[in-house]
Amino acid sequence: MLNKKMSHPFVYTINTNQMGHIYVVGDLHGSYSLLMQELKNLNFDFHNDLLICTGDLIDRGTENLECISLLEQPWFVTVRGNHEEMCIQGQHDPKMKDMHQRNGGTWFYRQFQKTRQRIIDRLAQLPLVIEVELENKKVGIVHADIDIHDWSLFKQDICKGDYKISGVSSAYANALWGRGRIRNHSDFYDVVENIDEFI
Repeated sequence: MLNKKMSHPFVYTINTNQMGHIYVVGDLHGSYSLLMQELKNLNFDFHNDLLICTGDLIDRGTENLECISLLEQPWFVTVRGNHEEMCIQGQHDPKMKDMHQRNGGTWFYRQFQKTRQRIIDRLAQLPLVIEVELENKKVGIVHADIDIHDWSLFKQDICKGDYKISGVSSAYANALWGRGRIRNHSDFYDVVENIDEFI
């Protein structure tokens, strides 16, 4: 059903030929039952439709393991959000672990070590960018923000990872954590070239 190719571990491209409806959902934050009820209300076709999530499957809600189980469904894909990133980085970074716990991640640290590692390994496979090729347009999906005005350059920068340069945020960091587009309603953020639409 799903024709997905990886041009880089951080970038997935999805071709939607012979696919039913495509839906996009925002942060689930451990609300599996609510999601399933909404899909039922939409008459979501689990054999032909596709649901794309903008990340943050986990934390704050009570059905975190159920939300993670969505990753095994052929009708579901997601980008990585900052909550998945906190989960991944918290194993090596005490500040990140503390921030994760303060922002709904305490459930994770109550799991057995083997379970935590399985979750981390699975979340680390998630892309930061999903590009959907529709019949007449291309749609990009990221969790947080794009600070580069060219989609192609943004994807190239994502592939460099989370580099640290004084005064400069990587595209990787902005895709997970950026809020400039929401906070600064300036013309600076209006147009991103080489993509028809992004979510």
